Amino acid sequence: MTKKDIIIILFLFIISFIPRLYRLDNPVADWHSWRQADTAAVSRNFIKEGFNPLLPQFDSLNSLNGMSDQNPNRYFLAEFPLYNILTYPLYKLFGINEMYARLVSVFFSSLTSVLLYLLVKQFSSKRSALLSGLFFGILPFSIYYGRVIMPDPLHIFFSVLTMLLVTYWINTSSRIWSILAGLSYGATLLTKPYALVLILPITYLVFRKWGLKVFINKASYLFFFLAFVPFLWWRWHIAAHPEGQFGTDWLFNGGNIRFTGAFFRWIIFDRMNRLVFATGGFVLFWLGLIRGRNKKEGWFYYLWLISIFIYISIIAKGNVTHDYYQMPLLPIGCILMAKGFEFLLMFGNGLKQRIVNFLLAVTFGSLMLAFGWYEVRGYFNINHWEIVHAGQAADKLLPADAKVIAPYDNDSAFLYQTNRYGWTIGGLEIEKFVDQGADYLISTTLDEYTKKWMYNCNIVEQTDEFVIVDLNNCNKNSESKQLEYLIGL
Repeated sequence: MTKKDIIIILFLFIISFIPRLYRLDNPVADWHSWRQADTAAVSRNFIKEGFNPLLPQFDSLNSLNGMSDQNPNRYFLAEFPLYNILTYPLYKLFGINEMYARLVSVFFSSLTSVLLYLLVKQFSSKRSALLSGLFFGILPFSIYYGRVIMPDPLHIFFSVLTMLLVTYWINTSSRIWSILAGLSYGATLLTKPYALVLILPITYLVFRKWGLKVFINKASYLFFFLAFVPFLWWRWHIAAHPEGQFGTDWLFNGGNIRFTGAFFRWIIFDRMNRLVFATGGFVLFWLGLIRGRNKKEGWFYYLWLISIFIYISIIAKGNVTHDYYQMPLLPIGCILMAKGFEFLLMFGNGLKQRIVNFLLAVTFGSLMLAFGWYEVRGYFNINHWEIVHAGQAADKLLPADAKVIAPYDNDSAFLYQTNRYGWTIGGLEIEKFVDQGADYLISTTLDEYTKKWMYNCNIVEQTDEFVIVDLNNCNKNSESKQLEYLIGL
């Protein structure tokens, strides 16, 4: 590695790292707080209840799959908790603070920019490699999701690392690189199982190097063993605890949305054009796609992109519903944007045309930053401070072992703020949860159900934003008096 490479690597890491520090101290109540809260709870419970990565726990006693009412052990078995394992030593050394969890994402997301540079340099020009890492570092969508408390930034890191290590393996035929590549791909699968689609570009690279001889290459079998056995073992392990797994049937084709007009409108026009690549970047993306390929690139980039579209098509409803499901598009998208940008810089007859092309490239890049920031700036906002304030009050006033009901449309972000275990659904379910041992109701909405329990039970604290009700200290009042109270309230 040359001195110039080291300078570029440091530049890419720093320019990626700094913007991801924006609002790093946010409470877990910004965009997609429900998923962030679940992940953050697992890390916190590693400290509170002991380090047990084989049976990670979050805070909710509700079943995740909807097939049963309860999850008494609070298992959270969405993915192997590698992200939480990396967060654990920071919490252990410095105390529980969500900022440290965000820093894990920031660090690995920033490293991904470096890995993209190193990867693209193997196939394309150094300029394309630099631009790929740069675009990944400064793309607003990438910035926001590069500092969330979710396993996805780590997943993207391992997916790019896998491609790089596979490249080193085929370039050197060294078994050590096949081992490292297999371990990296195994980590990619453990963090998100849809990484299975990446076998398409990986297989292409391997077959392009060895052809059918790959079947007598021991390193190939070692790679696939290290990649797939841990993943298969994990899926077998968690199958014994369905209550701790999300129901996933709806993700595939809920509402029969796959390949409908609405599907293409959401994925191409709304997500890729408006949000992820932010119009200017989307133009560069298409320029990179039609630019063509050199001998080293072959079909690698195209098959990588096709593999991601296969994933999007299979998990159709999930990708339409959640924007963060498009994060796997970022690495290959940034590569194609870089090729498109370089295309404009290199081609043109005469100085005037080259100047025009340069200005066009800069304009598209500027639009990408401007429109991208416009779309994601609201993601950083805390729109419901009342759940944070209610949670802080509950954590201060209630016993540490209290079980609470924190209704928030089955969203665990509110429950997480209380630093207690319990339930995330209110309404008619409250009475059932009381029978199951709920101690307190914490509500930010004075609906008829909350008012009923406020009337029947002692109020621990009430403000304009929230109320905390002691469910263990209740009186039985006549229904007529309840009605008078409700009307008066």
